[in-house]
Amino acid sequence: MNEFSATTDGIRGFGAAAGAMATRVQGAAVGAAAAGPALLGPAFGLIGADFVAAFAAAQGGHVRALGALAGVLDGMGGAASATADAYDAADQGVAAALRATGAGLEA
Repeated sequence: MNEFSATTDGIRGFGAAAGAMATRVQGAAVGAAAAGPALLGPAFGLIGADFVAAFAAAQGGHVRALGALAGVLDGMGGAASATADAYDAADQGVAAALRATGAGLEA
């Protein structure tokens, strides 16, 4: 028979780390959005308008990608926490069933 073991505290730790990373990545997205290219227009003038437009599109994509990554990390953290809770609940359920069976045998 194959054995399976899950360290739920470790799984929860991973979930907490993923949640913390999500917060930091979201903060980076906010910072990137605030550093938009709007101020570049006057510096580049009419000649650089195409560059500024391309840069704005790329920067917007970067901000969206950071937001998506933060969402994925947040989801991973939630899933890890729910998984640890499910493992603990299953373990406690089996333990309770074994105790009940053992109590029935002692009687």
